Amino acid sequence: MKLDACVVGVGTSESIGRPRRSALHLEFESFRAALADANLKKSDITGMVTNWGTPRGVDYDEFAVAAGLDLTWVSQLWTHGRWAATAVQQAAMAVTMGLADVVAVINSAVTATGYALELPPMSSPLGGVDESFRDGGGPYGNWTLHGSPGAGAGAALVIEQYMDRYGATSADMAAIPVTMRAFGHLNPMAVRREEPLTVEQYLEEPELMGHMRSSDMCLAVDGATCLLVTSTQRARELGRPIVHIAGMQGVPATRNSYDFFSRPGMGSGVSPRYDYVAPKTFPVLEMAGVGRDDLDGFFTYDPFSPLVLMALERWGFCAAGEAAAYCRDQGIGLDSPLPMNTHGGSLAEGHLYGYGHMIEMVRQLRGEAGKRQIDDAKSLLWGTPWGDALVLTNEKVA
Repeated sequence: MKLDACVVGVGTSESIGRPRRSALHLEFESFRAALADANLKKSDITGMVTNWGTPRGVDYDEFAVAAGLDLTWVSQLWTHGRWAATAVQQAAMAVTMGLADVVAVINSAVTATGYALELPPMSSPLGGVDESFRDGGGPYGNWTLHGSPGAGAGAALVIEQYMDRYGATSADMAAIPVTMRAFGHLNPMAVRREEPLTVEQYLEEPELMGHMRSSDMCLAVDGATCLLVTSTQRARELGRPIVHIAGMQGVPATRNSYDFFSRPGMGSGVSPRYDYVAPKTFPVLEMAGVGRDDLDGFFTYDPFSPLVLMALERWGFCAAGEAAAYCRDQGIGLDSPLPMNTHGGSLAEGHLYGYGHMIEMVRQLRGEAGKRQIDDAKSLLWGTPWGDALVLTNEKVA
C-alpha cells in the first residue's frame, strides 16, 4: 500500500521552559496553534496519538474529554524520546488506512523542576519513571547496581568508548553544542537563545560526566507540541503547503541496538563490538524515492552531544570513527554540506523529545525558518542512532 500522509499543521505551547502550567494547559496551547496553522476546527480531528501520558503528560482519553473531541482512532505509546518518529508513523498509517481523517500527534512534558514539582510521582529528579529501575536496567547502558541511574551516564559511556577507540577529543565534539547554540540564537522559542557559546568557552567548562560538559546536556523543560497529519487530498483542500511523510523506518530491537545512545558496533551495553559499515541505502530512503545525496538536511535526537556523532555514522554520512573530525572540519551549520537540527535541537531549544525537531523540519520545507532557513530545502531526514527514521519532502521533489 502506498503511503498517503502529510503534515498539514504544527504548533507548540506559547513558550518553552516557563513552568507552573499544567500539561493539559500546555497541550491546549499547542493544539490551538496547530489548528490555526492548518485552517482546521477541532471537530475536524478524528484521531490522536501521544506517547507522554500521566504524570508527565496527558492520557489520550483525558485530553479528548477536556477538549470535547469525538475521535475514531487513538493510540498511546510509552514515554521517552525514542517514540517520536513511531508516533508520527502511526498517525501516517492511520490516515493512509482510512482509520481517521486528521490525526493530532500531541505531546507535552512537565519536569520535576517545573509544574511537576507539585505532583507526588514527579517530585524527585527521576520523576518516578526512570528506566534504570527495570530489572536488568535500561537501554541507556545504565544499571542502578553500578550507580548510574540517569540517561546521561549512558551517553557518557558511549563517548568515552568512542574517544578511546578513535582518538576523538573534546575539541572535536565542541562543534556540536557551539553550532546548536548559534541556531538557538535564531530561534525565538529556544530556552538558550541568549546564551552564546564559543569553542573556547565550551572547553573551559568542567567535565561533569565523563567527557561531557554542561553544554553537552539538554535542559529539561515544560512544553508541548502538536503535529496534524492528514491525506494529501485533504491537505490540498485546506490550501496549506504540502509536506509529505514520504518514507518511514521503525525502531529496531536487537542486541545491536540495545543501547539507543549508540550506533551499532560500538559494543555499548549488551551490544556486540564490531566494525560498523553503513549500508548504501536504507528502507526509509527507498520508500521516499530519494538517495542520501539528495537530502538537504539531517535531524536527529540530541539530548546529549554524542548522539549527533552516533547518528552521522549510523546513517552513513560519515564512516565509523570519522564523525567527530567531520563536525570539527565540515561543520553542521547552514554553510556545511549537511545542516543539522537547525532550530538548535534539544541542546539549545529545550528537550521536547524530538517533536520540536519535526516541527522545524515542516517549517524548513515550507520555507518558514527565517534566518536559519536551509536554501531550497526539498527533502529532510530524521534518523536516530538506534535506527528509526522519517523522510519529509515538499512538492518540489520530482
